[in-house]
Amino acid sequence: MHSSLKHDMPAHLRHVMGHLSHLLPAQGPIGVFIHHNTLHAFQHLPFEEAVVEASRVYGTEPYMREEAYRTAYLRGRIHEEDLDDVLQREKDGAIGIAGWSRQRLRKRMLSPGIRHIDESNIQWMLGEGELEPVQLLTLCQRRAGVSANEAKRKPLRPRDGIQARCGIDLDEILNPVLIRLCGAFLDQGLAYWTMPRREDGFLGAVRQLVLQPGAVFPEALAEAGSTFLKLPKDAEELVLECLEQLGVEEAEIEGMLRAELLSLAGWAGMMHRLEMEPMLAPHEILPCKLMDFVAVRLALTCAAVKALDGSLRSWKQGVEEEVSGETRSLVQAAQVFETARVCGFGIRRIESLSDSEFQLFATEVLAFHPIERRRVWHLAYERRHEGQILLPLGEHLRERRRSDKQERLAAQVLVCIDEREEAIRRHLEEIDPEIETFGAAGFFGVAMNYTGIDDANGAALCPVVVTPQHAVRERPQEKDHHLAESRNQRRRLWSRLAWNSFISTRTLLRGWLSTAVLGGFSVFPLLSRVLAPRQYSQLASWLNERFLPEPRTELTFARSHETSQSPEGLMAGFTVAEKVERVASVLGPVGLHKEMARLVLVLGHGSTSLNNPHKSAYDCGACGGRRGGPNGRIFAAMANHPEVRSGLRAKGIHIPDDTWFLGGCHDTCNEDIELYDLELMPSSHAGDLNRVRESLERAREWSAHERTRRFEAAARTLSPMSALHHVEERAEHLAEPRPEAGHCTNAVAIVGRREISRGLFLDRRAFLVSYDASVDPQDEHLARVLGAVIPVCGGINLEYFFSYVDNERYGAGTKLPHNITGLLGVMNGFEGDLRTGLPWQMVEIHEPVRILFVVETTPARVMKVIDQNPLLAEFVHHRWIRLSTVDPEDGSVRMFRDGVWELVEGEDEKLGHATSSSAWYEGEMDHLPIARIVGREC
Repeated sequence: MHSSLKHDMPAHLRHVMGHLSHLLPAQGPIGVFIHHNTLHAFQHLPFEEAVVEASRVYGTEPYMREEAYRTAYLRGRIHEEDLDDVLQREKDGAIGIAGWSRQRLRKRMLSPGIRHIDESNIQWMLGEGELEPVQLLTLCQRRAGVSANEAKRKPLRPRDGIQARCGIDLDEILNPVLIRLCGAFLDQGLAYWTMPRREDGFLGAVRQLVLQPGAVFPEALAEAGSTFLKLPKDAEELVLECLEQLGVEEAEIEGMLRAELLSLAGWAGMMHRLEMEPMLAPHEILPCKLMDFVAVRLALTCAAVKALDGSLRSWKQGVEEEVSGETRSLVQAAQVFETARVCGFGIRRIESLSDSEFQLFATEVLAFHPIERRRVWHLAYERRHEGQILLPLGEHLRERRRSDKQERLAAQVLVCIDEREEAIRRHLEEIDPEIETFGAAGFFGVAMNYTGIDDANGAALCPVVVTPQHAVRERPQEKDHHLAESRNQRRRLWSRLAWNSFISTRTLLRGWLSTAVLGGFSVFPLLSRVLAPRQYSQLASWLNERFLPEPRTELTFARSHETSQSPEGLMAGFTVAEKVERVASVLGPVGLHKEMARLVLVLGHGSTSLNNPHKSAYDCGACGGRRGGPNGRIFAAMANHPEVRSGLRAKGIHIPDDTWFLGGCHDTCNEDIELYDLELMPSSHAGDLNRVRESLERAREWSAHERTRRFEAAARTLSPMSALHHVEERAEHLAEPRPEAGHCTNAVAIVGRREISRGLFLDRRAFLVSYDASVDPQDEHLARVLGAVIPVCGGINLEYFFSYVDNERYGAGTKLPHNITGLLGVMNGFEGDLRTGLPWQMVEIHEPVRILFVVETTPARVMKVIDQNPLLAEFVHHRWIRLSTVDPEDGSVRMFRDGVWELVEGEDEKLGHATSSSAWYEGEMDHLPIARIVGREC
């Protein structure tokens, strides 16, 4: 080994690996899919710099294609004044041609007509005569040439040398083997035979496997067994030994290892994620280490290089330049030529320029390259979106009618901030104006390890950044204990007879039956209606209820002693003081301090769909990618406790004696709403419940009706009831790739009182976070609220953003070739990298804009909170999100741009008006502007 490599190399290697691990996807197992910023490794950079740097590292697109922005411009999604505003905010200057400024030149380069020219199409354009007149092109090339030493080089990898010398792609040899090894090692129950010796870690297990007699490998890896025998058993030592054998210099280590990791970024990322958070594995905790993954890859690389090239060091010879200096010179000249053509500059005009004037002109042209143009386009694209939201909102705030305090409300409903809840909240208040809705993070302040009555293991129902310290179990009520035991016995018996597989609403056999039998009936319309998935599911549910009746259950969440522990080693339940703190942490920020209705519903949410590997991506992110029903149920139980209410009064939260909380869960896919513990509710509240249930039933029908406007398979003439049936059937359809729209419409987060958004049609695009600044003089509630919703909503938004702008590399591509592997994720076909990000069917109607936060407070107050939290400051000052405020007193709207708070004014985006939500969206499929629903007093 070179002396430079011997010096403290283990520490240097660990440092390099620690840095490179941040470049890997942070997605965990697909069963606990949590949205996050795809470019988390670049979050320390300003957004515009980060997307370009990430593009260089990953070979991805930083923004939409320029053609997409031009199309948006032509259909009015971007206005002329948006481009002017963006350009005027940037530094102006001379460009070397009289009468032309930088802003004028850039505006002309953004106008229709300029063609995209790069290394991939320059030769074709020359061959097809697309670059005429040739004299002007030749002149530009002669005056704007660059030297060949500016050529770009490929990352230095053994793959490149072997391909140059032998014409063989080393990745095509190594990756299939590594994929199988990783899949077998990380498998969580899909494989019939598990990989032996997994407890020894990935490197140890692979060593045992390759040394087995009869181990079969590709011909190029025939010597893998002997290679592993000659290398150290320790992963770090093995990596260093391979680097020495391959002749890798110290300065080359990071670049080479980065390229090797990114060649299978999905599997490497999963290995690292399970190393950092082993509890994310759905079944078995394995000793995962990223260093083991690198060690195995480099050992296989050494075996392949020696077999193919004979010498481990000779692979470096013959690695060619990616793009020659001459080609780059030609491309740059063509870009100058194209700009001169569009600007109307002929040969004489160009010849009349002095060398310094021409170089200044060429420099300005090349500085406004396609990525820069797309940056300007995108800022204009987002500026129009800001106007579409903030201008109508300001008009609504100026025109809203402030009424005297009305009589006591019929009910109040607390739901998750999820933007999918915006529609059902609006319809509910539209149907019954005496119902008020609120939004809070869907775990409702109760971080717990929850074990349901049918669960084999507990699961963390809380944000992934929180580690639950309390355990809660669901158990049958004492009087139903015999029913639960009888039910379990029948299940075991039916399982043996395979009957449960036949009638279960979620089984592989049922999926086969639906496809093979019911699919054949679909050619007969009448039989198709009789045996539609929804009716089939109802039949299965009826059979389950008839022969497997559900026992009534209760939650074990009371703890009287500080030291009592659960079997998981967590605190068993909550003390009264802990319950008070959790209830207050939700009711306080949302402004529910007094004058509550007789009935308060607390609805968590989840999403039910069949044959959907990304199902947990539709569940509640605040509950760790799981359903939030148990959180709503336990929150309601806590709020109903007399001692908890007494403790809340000491905190200024007064719950009336006749107020009753009910927990429940809203299914955002089939629109089902389930309420819990109804038998515990006082009989005096039966009338209140009946009224709310009737309103909820109508609201979920209209919410389904609104959703079907975006589904091409849904008829435009569906009634609300038929629309509800349609979304129920989508949830149960075996071959439905789009069970629900998910977060693909997210674009806004409104943090404030319901008063500022009530009665507004927000098109299911807004996270609605309840916050009352009038009861938060020290901004303590605001700090807690923003500390949670900015990273969560920002993470959701950014994952959708990047999965849209480059769906093949940031996203997961189309669902069609996806196969589940190891119960950990999906890959294309039978052999591929783990696909990370979101599939196209989840993002295809998304509008890629950074989320716009609208906070009801003053700029000074919100910036005080932002600057006190480093993570929030990073999001805001580095422009990963957009921030605006609504003044609680006068309703004025301000936007934070370029470090300055600007008053938002204008008349170019008017507030629409409609008699009902359905009247506004009827017949429309695209995103719709804001409108005030004036048919009722909302």
